[in-house]
Amino acid sequence: MGMPAARERAFELWLDLRTAEVTFAQQALVQLFYAVRRVVDEAGRALPKGAKVEGLLFDEARYDRADAIGSDIPIFLQTATGDIVNATLRDGAEIVPVILHAPIASADLSAAQVDLAKANESAGVIAMAAEPMLWAQALTGLDESELECLEANEGA
Repeated sequence: MGMPAARERAFELWLDLRTAEVTFAQQALVQLFYAVRRVVDEAGRALPKGAKVEGLLFDEARYDRADAIGSDIPIFLQTATGDIVNATLRDGAEIVPVILHAPIASADLSAAQVDLAKANESAGVIAMAAEPMLWAQALTGLDESELECLEANEGA
């Protein structure tokens, strides 16, 4: 069976914590990891090599530097003006020119992926809340019907 090869993407995947109830990144990442693994495992699939969250997106007004302790993932803030700034460095807050999509459903994710593939720019970002099925789709490249739980794997 093994692990699928790494997927090439024309965009990055960020965990969108702008409106999240849990903004402590390390906790949100662990919870997301296990929830996505459950979706993928129950479908009898595997996550591709290198499948991961590539950035954390916070709302600048709600961001607390302590929320990102221990995450070791680049941190981005959306400012009141809508700009995205890189807040990974303590003294840095440079504006990052990105094409940002924030899908909330499977159809939105597919449209965003097509849009960013057509744009063929390295500044493409898909920022998603901690929704396990959406993340499973984004990380594996499979659609929702391919990630349905196999009867033999239910409760795995």
